[in-house]
Amino acid sequence: MNRRHRKKQKVDHVQVLKDKWQALDLSRLKQIDLSRLSAIRDKAKALWHRLPRLHRRVLSVLIPVVIVLMLLPGQKAEAPQVTPTNQRVAVSVNTAPLSEQSSQVNVEEPVETDWREYTVKKGDTLARVFRTNQLPMADLNALARIEGSDKPLSRIKQGQLIRFKFNEEGSLDILQIERGDQSIMFFRLSDGGFGRSK
Repeated sequence: MNRRHRKKQKVDHVQVLKDKWQALDLSRLKQIDLSRLSAIRDKAKALWHRLPRLHRRVLSVLIPVVIVLMLLPGQKAEAPQVTPTNQRVAVSVNTAPLSEQSSQVNVEEPVETDWREYTVKKGDTLARVFRTNQLPMADLNALARIEGSDKPLSRIKQGQLIRFKFNEEGSLDILQIERGDQSIMFFRLSDGGFGRSK
């Protein structure tokens, strides 16, 4: 099947613009009441003279400076060149729950020295756990403030596993409490306080 293609018609855009310009009703512009313009000018003049003399002088200087600065071309700041490195790094992630981690000792993985574990004994309170592990009581007070309504810190039970992670300075960084099948984590914020995750 042979289809005929119509040639696109050439459009004289200049002539179209001229036609539109002539079609504009310029007579409306001539009908603007000059008395309205003079009234607007008089109101602006009255407003200007209501300003204190110092303000008028400052504005007389600042307004032209701002206009000139707006008209000047700005300099484009060049973004620093970042060369991406496309290297893959292998990371070992232990996805087992805490209760299974304590029973599974994997010889191949190195033991982290900045984590300490404590199993709650009968009659232990969190204050006693902190004293036993030589942790500052100020951190315990900060943790108690953000504990939440489920009270995981106040209601520790015998056999629960509590893990402590310390930062480079040796102060408490993360406190993790295993509670049934879930783990509740408290972590130090940049401002020195603590935050809580579920």
